Amino acid sequence: MLVHSGEWGRHPGALARELAPGLCELVACAVPDGRIEIPDRRELAATGLGPAGLFHRARLGTCSERLEFALAAPAPGVHAYMLGGPGRVDTTAAVLELEALLGQPPGPVGTVVAFPARGTALFIAPGARRLRRSLVAWGLRQFWCAEPEAAPLNLGDTLRFMAGWARDAYRTLPGPVSPLLYWHHQGKLSVLGDLGLSHLPRELARLVLAST
Repeated sequence: MLVHSGEWGRHPGALARELAPGLCELVACAVPDGRIEIPDRRELAATGLGPAGLFHRARLGTCSERLEFALAAPAPGVHAYMLGGPGRVDTTAAVLELEALLGQPPGPVGTVVAFPARGTALFIAPGARRLRRSLVAWGLRQFWCAEPEAAPLNLGDTLRFMAGWARDAYRTLPGPVSPLLYWHHQGKLSVLGDLGLSHLPRELARLVLAST
């Protein structure tokens, strides 16, 4: 379960870790009535798995949920995928497991992701080919699509759209998590605070230039 640092502070007994500035992950349990419970570290210690094993099991549980994705495509050449949605079981951490789920990196330079609110993630794999086909083949169910996706991706405009969308969703959706844009590459998350070419990681900057 992905939360902001303030939410972590409200659950001092939870097993938690900081993934990146402004973004934390808690080990939580889904109960039969659809609620999410956050067990205490002492309760979890009885499993004997250790912190790494518990986070791994929690991610596996998240990925075993029914995962659905939609397409946000405001203009030709500008599109990103949305996993989950407000009010659903919080499956957003599954975005961080795409490489494991697909059996290969989703794109040549990882993914760019946003987690503005609980249960809502926006992501794109820059430079990926046939990403939607890979997601469908793996088993994600697409419930919305649009023609603009067929246009060649304009990465610079897409990153700016994602950043604006994340800020707006963070302000308006229930359960806010983070207004920031993150780069998930080689298992690590880093903040994309400035989208200017001189501030982007070199791998992303090259793809931005190639897509213009």
